[in-house]
Amino acid sequence: MFLAAFGKHPGWDDHIEDLGLETERLIGMKRLLYVEGISGNVDSGAWAKLSETQRLEGFDHLFVSRKASDVVVGRMWSSSDGKGRTRYPMVVCAQCSSLPLSWVLQQVLPRLEHAKNRCVSTTSASAVRSVIDDTRRGLRELAQHIEASPEGLGMPEGTLAALADRPEMGKNYEGLLRILYRIEEWISANDGGGSDTTTRVVPGSFYIRVPACADSPADTIVLWLRFLLGEFDRSDSVILLLPLAESWIDIIVGEPTVKEFYCILASLEAIPRTTDIPYTLAPDFIDRVGRRIAASSLRGKATFPASSDSPPR
Repeated sequence: MFLAAFGKHPGWDDHIEDLGLETERLIGMKRLLYVEGISGNVDSGAWAKLSETQRLEGFDHLFVSRKASDVVVGRMWSSSDGKGRTRYPMVVCAQCSSLPLSWVLQQVLPRLEHAKNRCVSTTSASAVRSVIDDTRRGLRELAQHIEASPEGLGMPEGTLAALADRPEMGKNYEGLLRILYRIEEWISANDGGGSDTTTRVVPGSFYIRVPACADSPADTIVLWLRFLLGEFDRSDSVILLLPLAESWIDIIVGEPTVKEFYCILASLEAIPRTTDIPYTLAPDFIDRVGRRIAASSLRGKATFPASSDSPPR
């Protein structure tokens, strides 16, 4: 269990000094999300070009980055430095290796929210350092009593059926058909993989925006991670970005580039949900997906961990 913070805070005149970046995983997370993703979109002016209706009001996100048994969960919010510059957020994130995902979501997420609130309430750099140290110490004490788990996600059986039943997928689960079509389209365009394969290794990076389809951030995370386990290879890295004031989740599979992180501040007017894009779907594709959903239903509906301790959506 490791905890780090980076970004902007009034206690520093510029970017926060590195706090808790003790592992290659957390260093890489800062590089991908902050140095390349956020800074790349700020420096290019990509977000500045969005109209008022195309741009979210600011940063207010949860994010999860998963690869094998290693998960990084984080909280990101709008902030400023000591000189009042507001283009960058502050980020607090925890690396949780070989810990059950249900425990991570139930125990780590609310403590990240508490750390966020404490950081927002102070303009002192030393107070922020104390918040990060206190939160890390508390999480490590909790983690000592948890048995290691290789993954903690369970199997994806029943997930397709669970998604097909969600009202966000529309009549005859057309939204789910569009998501699965987009996945097959990407795979076929990049490596010519056959449409009947169970899992596909992602070449480069793959991005979709989909409805949350759950009542809490924790359940949203589990639902879509299980879905991805059924569609992609388990060795692929996955990043989920949840804007807490909205009803969608952004999903990146593979190694992201600057353009994938454009989604962070882009509203539905700028990037529609994949479920809302009117793809032309062939009858044989619809039949094949229907058989997959029927088989998923026979294996039983997916269940997700209770998340009463998670911050509300």
